[in-house]
Amino acid sequence: MLSLIIIFLLTGIISGFMAGLLGVGGGIIIVPISYLVLLYLDYSSDYAMHIAIASSLGVICFTSISSIRTHIKLNNVNFAILRTWAPGIALGSILGSYSASLISGQVLVNVFIFLAFLIALNMAFQKEPIIISNDLPKSKLINLIISFLIGFMSVLIGIGGGSFSVPTLTMFSKKIHEAVGTSATLGFFIAFPGAIILMFSGPSIDSLPPFSFGYLNLAIVLLVSSTSVFTANLGAKVSVNVNKITLRRIFSIFLLFTCISLIIEHYIIWIYDFYFW
Repeated sequence: MLSLIIIFLLTGIISGFMAGLLGVGGGIIIVPISYLVLLYLDYSSDYAMHIAIASSLGVICFTSISSIRTHIKLNNVNFAILRTWAPGIALGSILGSYSASLISGQVLVNVFIFLAFLIALNMAFQKEPIIISNDLPKSKLINLIISFLIGFMSVLIGIGGGSFSVPTLTMFSKKIHEAVGTSATLGFFIAFPGAIILMFSGPSIDSLPPFSFGYLNLAIVLLVSSTSVFTANLGAKVSVNVNKITLRRIFSIFLLFTCISLIIEHYIIWIYDFYFW
C-alpha cells in the first residue's frame, strides 16, 4: 500500500511540473500510470481506463488552478482567446466525456496510444512551430469548431488539452509562453465538466475501487493533486527561462515508452496468453 501511495505522489510531482512547464496537462502522465496501477491491482480492463481518465481530469482541476495563478502573474494568459475558445472547449469536454463513458475500455486504450504517439512525434521532431496565420480566425464558427475538437479529443483521453491547444495557438502566431499560459487556463474548462460527467457515470459497477464516485476515484485525485498543485506552480515559474525544445524531446521519449508499455500490456501479453495458455 505504501508503495502505491509513493507512486501516486511521485506521479503528482512529475505531472504537475510538466503541466506548468509545457502546458501539456498532467493527464498524459497520470492516465497511463493510474491505468497500469489499476491493472496491477487486478481491476478489470473494462473500466480501468475510464477510472484513470476521470481521476486524471479531477487532478487537472486542481493543478490547472495552481498554474493559472502563476501564469496570470507572469502575464502569460490571453483573455481574449480564453473568451473565444472557452465555450467550445467546454462543449467538447461535455460531449467527449459522455462519449468516453459509453466507449469500451479497450477502445479508450487504443485511442490513448494513438493520440499519445502523435503527440510524442510532434514534440520530438517539430523544432519550430508551423505558422498558418498571423492571428486566430475571424469566424466565430471556425473558432468554435477548433476549440470543440480540442476539448473533445482532450477529455476523451483524460488530458488537459495543452498537447493540442499549445501547437494550435502557435500556428496562429501566438508566442510560446502565451500559448502555454492560455492553454493551462483552458485546461480547467476541459477538466471540470469532464470530471463531473464521469463522476456520475458507472454507478452500477459494484467492483469499482474504494473511494470511487462513478468513474472518478477520490483517492487517486487527492494523492496526485496533493503534490501536483505545488509542482505546477514551480513549473510555470521555470517555464520562462527554460529551453523548451530539449524538454519537449525528453518528454516525447517518455511518451513513446508509455505507448510501448501499453502496447506490451494489451497486445503482446494477450497474444502470449491466447496461444500458449
